[in-house]
Amino acid sequence: MKIPNIPLAKNGKQLDSEYKKGRASNTEFGYEISMVMKLVLVVIVSSVIMLVPVIIMDGLWTITDYLNNLFCNTLALIVVVMFMDTLVSHNKESRKRRDEARAILRHNRIIQPDIDMYIVRKNMVITPHGRTMRKFQVDSEFTINDMRDMYGPSELVSDVGISKIKRYDYYQRKLYHDFEKLIEAVDFNNYPEIFDCVMKYINATAYGEAALEAVIGYEDAKSGTRSVRVMIVSMIKDEPENGRFMDADPMMKNVYLLHQMINDQEKAVSDYLRLIRTLESEDPDSIRIDTDYE
Repeated sequence: MKIPNIPLAKNGKQLDSEYKKGRASNTEFGYEISMVMKLVLVVIVSSVIMLVPVIIMDGLWTITDYLNNLFCNTLALIVVVMFMDTLVSHNKESRKRRDEARAILRHNRIIQPDIDMYIVRKNMVITPHGRTMRKFQVDSEFTINDMRDMYGPSELVSDVGISKIKRYDYYQRKLYHDFEKLIEAVDFNNYPEIFDCVMKYINATAYGEAALEAVIGYEDAKSGTRSVRVMIVSMIKDEPENGRFMDADPMMKNVYLLHQMINDQEKAVSDYLRLIRTLESEDPDSIRIDTDYE
């Protein structure tokens, strides 16, 4: 096999794959140091030029007095410049943090209604018929057996004629795209914890996507003359409480993966909501969207 030529840089040298760019903060720090050094150099050069009249006007100042004065002025300049630079940098970082927080909260105004829709539909999927559904319960304790009525019709008027699992699929995808837009719009330099929560939801949804599609596909599929949905519901009802993924029927494995996907999504959404509330409390001017989560 012929090995392709390694692309060359404009100067004719091979591109170095090990080259790593310095962090922006290090670059900025180096720039600040160079500016201080330039200012000090300007002071020293100016002072040397001013030394000429001192020498000419003998008796006005001694050379020692002049050098002492030069040293004190230079030292004072360095202290003042460093102090002002620290103050400006602090104000700049505070402004960046505040702007990032407001950007996150601004996007959350769009995301929050979809979270509410997601939580309600998720709870419909994991609450069997005959048990009271807690619409806004974020964290849930549920088993595979609790998902036995997920193919039943949604209990909400707006979802009439559509099964619970299909409405859950619609809103969990909608929330997935909301979080994608948030990741693309915000750098999360100051709030990496929120970034982690959002990515946990995105990853859980991406990894469980194939299993969810398979489970939804069972609703209308047939195996010979038998309905696959009826078969799956029967398997879910018969699944032991301590059942394991490895021991499950091949079709039931997708239900197990869906169970894990919902658990992971719940944890990510719960952590996200907690951090958003903390962020709102830090900004008194933020607009809060109150929902009675459990």
